[in-house]
This record gives sequence, C-alpha cells and structure tokens, in this order.
Amino acid sequence: MFKKGLPILLASMLVASPAFAAKHDGAKHVQKSQLVVKKEEAKKKQELAKQKREEAKKKQELAKKKKEQQMLKNKLAELNKKLSKIDVRLNEVTTAIEALVTSKEQPVPSEVLTENEQATEVVNEQDSTHVTTTEQSASVQVNEDDEAQKQEELDKWMGKLISTSNQLKAVKNEMRALEKKVSANDANMQALKEKVKMLEEKVQQNKKKLLELL
Repeated sequence: MFKKGLPILLASMLVASPAFAAKHDGAKHVQKSQLVVKKEEAKKKQELAKQKREEAKKKQELAKKKKEQQMLKNKLAELNKKLSKIDVRLNEVTTAIEALVTSKEQPVPSEVLTENEQATEVVNEQDSTHVTTTEQSASVQVNEDDEAQKQEELDKWMGKLISTSNQLKAVKNEMRALEKKVSANDANMQALKEKVKMLEEKVQQNKKKLLELL
C-alpha cells in the first residue's frame, strides 16, 4: 500500500515544489506570450489588408475622377466647336442680310434709267400711247420678278437663321446639363457662356433686320 501511494505522494510533492511551479508558470507565460504575438500579427495583417483595400479604393476613385474630368474636358471642347460652326453660319447669314438691306436702300442705277428713256423716245416717235402701256407692263413685270426674287432670298436666309438659332438652343441645353458636373467657376464653361451670349445677340440683330425687310 505504501508502495502504491509513493508515486502519488512524489507527484504531489513535485507539484507543490517551487521549482516545478515556476517551470509550469513559465511554460504558461510562454504560451500566453506566443498567443498574444499571434493575435498582434493577425491584427497587423488585417490592418495591412484593410489599408491596401482603402488605397486600392482611393486609386479607383482617383482614376474615375480623372476619367470624368477628361470626359468633361472633351465635352466642353466639343461644345466649343459646335459654337464656332454656329458662329460661321451666323456670319454667313449676317453678310447676306446686309447685302439685301444695301440693295433695298440703293436707288435704281442711272444706266438703266437712261436705257429706258432711250427706248421710250424711240417708241414715242411711233405711238406714244403704245409706249406708255408697254413701258408700264415691262416695269410691272420687272418689279414683280425682282420682288419674287427678293422674297425667295428672304425666305432662304430666314430659314437658315431659324435653323441656326435652334442649333444654338440645343447647345445651351447641353451646357445646362454639363454645368451641374463642373465647377461653378470653371473658366472653360464661363467662356462658352460668353460665346453663347454673343451669338444670341447676333441672332436677334439678324431677326430684326429680316423683319424690317419683310
């Protein structure tokens, strides 16, 4: 019985000894330290992974922003080209209308009057009554043809002016939609607005001159 209880007694004495307790506590401390280190490493890995994800997200957002800015820049350039074409068309209409105004203000050339007078004198020698009638008929026909031609020209340029005005309105609508995506103080947008304002004034001036000619 004593022999059977001896190992138990020795084991209990060993457990109770300070050396064994210290060694056992040291092993626990090492395990605990290793566990803490592993947890810190895992935490660092998670933080590093999170940081990489955030950096990747920032790069994507930056790339998206750059792409949007480039698209806006291209769109502004496109609108500027459209306005330049409208300006060319308006200048063409303006030149034509000014020519019509000038022709209306100019008197009948003296050379034409001289020829008519000569024709009248020749016919008058034959039959004064017949001359008067012929001259009036010819004059009316010439006036009618001239008026018809002028009216045709007016209609032509009025149509072009209306078409150009509609194109300008379409560009303004595109600018309004684009204005929400760019800075309020964007220099390119401000330049386009000034250009549109100038073109609108041209349209109004041409409309006024056309109405005076009608």
